[in-house]
Parts: sequence; structure tokens; C-alpha cells
Amino acid sequence: MNGVSLQGLRVFLAVVESGSVSGAGRALGISQPAVSGHLHSLEKRFGVALLDRDRPIAPTRAGEKLAGHARRVLAATRELEEEMVRQRAPGGTLAVGASTTPAETIVPGAVARLAAECPEVSPRVRVGDTEDTLAALLRREVEVALVGQEPEDARLEARFVEEDRLTAVVRTGDGKLPEVTVEELSRASFVLRERGSATRRAVERTLRAAGVEPKIAAEIGSNAAVAGAVAAGAGVGVLPERALPRSPGVEPLRVKGLGFTRPLVLVTERGRRLSPAASAFIEVCLNRDGR
Repeated sequence: MNGVSLQGLRVFLAVVESGSVSGAGRALGISQPAVSGHLHSLEKRFGVALLDRDRPIAPTRAGEKLAGHARRVLAATRELEEEMVRQRAPGGTLAVGASTTPAETIVPGAVARLAAECPEVSPRVRVGDTEDTLAALLRREVEVALVGQEPEDARLEARFVEEDRLTAVVRTGDGKLPEVTVEELSRASFVLRERGSATRRAVERTLRAAGVEPKIAAEIGSNAAVAGAVAAGAGVGVLPERALPRSPGVEPLRVKGLGFTRPLVLVTERGRRLSPAASAFIEVCLNRDGR
């Protein structure tokens, strides 16, 4: 015995509501023979007359019962379809990893825009240095990571977000010269980020390329703490330019012929199928401010 089709129920209700086969056909955009075929199939399926063919056509007692069930079935079907659409849309908890600088400069705006565009997504942001963040990504503790260097691990792939410009900083009032040479800088003691930090690696790489082996006065685990130590006179620091407005007590130190830059990138596990929430987060990061 064949099952009942949803289209058959739609046709039956259209006949009941319009009172005619022709009216149902016009409402559904199908031919009268197609309408009659669906009605015949339903009556054959249930073994009872469902319609009184007098004009206007009216449901029999069995037809009234079927009409009530049909309305509930079709309403439930619409609800199911809407729920499946919601399931395709971004939603749920999203685990994001971020190293310190992008956590301070990119993540706040991205989270705000994500909340506006995808309110069903609830991001959980884990902040650490680049090394720890990429390790968490490989352990699948986070689904997407924002860090300050291209990953070397072939299991990971990166998308460029923006260039991050870094600048040497000294305690306010100590930058008496408008510009210092690399040789003068080489005599300074440095307050740098911890070894797992991409900022630290970018600074050391740039200094060593210029022939400077930095003397480390202190290693500190955040940009704000580096700025605080520099403001207290502990040495020369290197901070993202975008962090300077939030770093009282320090000022830029220009170094002739030397510039510090590194990329900020979005990293995902190569070949991993991303959730709609992760894809939405990546989209807002790559297209911030309409870019």
C-alpha cells in the first residue's frame, strides 16, 4: 500500500477550501486531471470517500477528519523545514583561539560584528601566545585561530588578515633623540614578550638581521605588561603601533633604517570541514569595515 504524499494532502486541502477541482488547480498551479489523480489516490489509500462531489464540493465526515490531520501535518512540515534552515545558518558555540595582539586589535570588532550578523553564534575566545594557540588548534580545542605569524606546520593553513606594524618604545621622556641608529639601539636592554610569542620572534628576527643580538632585561607575557615595565624604566620594548594609545608612560623610538612588521593571519586545520559559525567568523575577520 502506497504512503500518503505531502502534495496529495496539499491538493486535498485546496479542494476543500476552494470547493472545486478547478479552483484547487488554479491555487496550486496544476491541471485538473492532476488534482483528480491525487484525490483518487487518497481515497484508494484509505478506502473511504473523502469528498461529496455535489457542487460545491464538500468533505465527507472522513474527509473532515483527514483535513484536520492534513493541516497539522503540513504545519509540522513547515516547522521542520524552518528548523532545518536554522540549522544551516550559523549558530551555537564557536571556540576561537587568539594570540595577544589580534585578541586586542581584531577580535573585539569581529565579535561585535558577528553578534550583529549571526546572533545565534556564541564565541568563546581563548587568549594565549601564538605557540600555545596553534597547539590548541591542532588538538581541536579551538576551530579557528588568529595569530601573528604564518604557521610552519603543514597541517595548518593561513589566510592573511592584515600587516601588523611594531615600534620600539621607551619610557616617556627618554626618547631625547628624534632617531637612533641600529648601533645605538644595540647597546640597550630589551623588555620583550615571552618566547612563544610571534611578536617576540618578529622582533628577534628583525634585530638579528640588522646585526643586533638583543640583551634581554625581562620577558613578560602581555603587551600591556611590557608597556608597564618600559614605563617603569626597565628597558626598550617593542609593541604593536595600535597598542600605543592604550600604553601610558611610553613613547615611540624611531630607529634609522629599521622597521618591525609581521602578518596577522587566520589559521585553520587543513582539510577540516568548518562549522557555519567558524565560516561566519572568518568572513567578518577578512571583511572588516566593509573591506
